Amino acid sequence: MSTKVNRSVKQLLEFTGENITRNLVAASRRKMIEVSENDLRKVRSIVESAVEQSLINGYTNVQRAINETISTSETDKKKSKSKRK
Repeated sequence: MSTKVNRSVKQLLEFTGENITRNLVAASRRKMIEVSENDLRKVRSIVESAVEQSLINGYTNVQRAINETISTSETDKKKSKSKRK
């Protein structure tokens, strides 16, 4: 379970970063914002770094929630088994 959640969280954050970059490029092409191609590359790099930092810094909370969920599930199973006896 933990590996699947890890992969899903990573994919979610990567998708978020890619989506931000695509939206910035689209906004630039529609002249909603004025940003040079060079500056868009810089912004893309900043976004990628921010997403990576978010994953590194924020994942502890996700891992804690996974562990608590697994622990609670195991406790509930044990209680259920003891009630049947």
